[in-house]
Amino acid sequence: MEAYPVMLNLHGKKALIVGGGKIAYRKAIGLLKAGAEITMISPDIYSEFHILLEKGQIRWKQKEFEESDLRDALIVIAATNKKSINREIAQLASDHQLINVVDDSRISNFHVPAKITRGKLTIAVGTEGASPILAKKIRDELAGVYDESYRDYLHFLEDARKLVYSKEKNTLMRTQLLTDIAERDYQNAGNQRKFFERMMSNNEGKEV
Repeated sequence: MEAYPVMLNLHGKKALIVGGGKIAYRKAIGLLKAGAEITMISPDIYSEFHILLEKGQIRWKQKEFEESDLRDALIVIAATNKKSINREIAQLASDHQLINVVDDSRISNFHVPAKITRGKLTIAVGTEGASPILAKKIRDELAGVYDESYRDYLHFLEDARKLVYSKEKNTLMRTQLLTDIAERDYQNAGNQRKFFERMMSNNEGKEV
């Protein structure tokens, strides 16, 4: 059975991380970037967590895990240094909850892929837990191809798409225009982008 890839909108959603070490910290950073509301459960936490606490970015309950901690969480990360506790968390989680056990992919119902983020562009590489090291290796190779210039390029493509849909009524022409600007010629060519925007702005519904 193969995994079903999906991009989640976690803004304002509740996330629970059980464990306070470096792995838990990495998971917390990723969830914060996605806008999740994070609660940490751990008697002790990695020193870097204190910066997040001072900024009010996470909640910390300084205690051992209890089943009631799972209540209302959409995403649960079991990241303690004890396999038995991580397994218990997975068993207690409800069917409607997303659970990731950092040391046992077999009892997780989702995995966090290695990813590259360039503004609105996200490229994820997953191996369903078989080899996180290989996933990171492939991610690093892709990072050299899809560099930071894609951040600005995606802004252009987003604005251009809105412009095309507002100005061009012909479906086939819209598809052709959007295909053309997705070619590499446009990626680092600011003058071509400006020409395209001027051309579209000057054509109120005309074929271009």
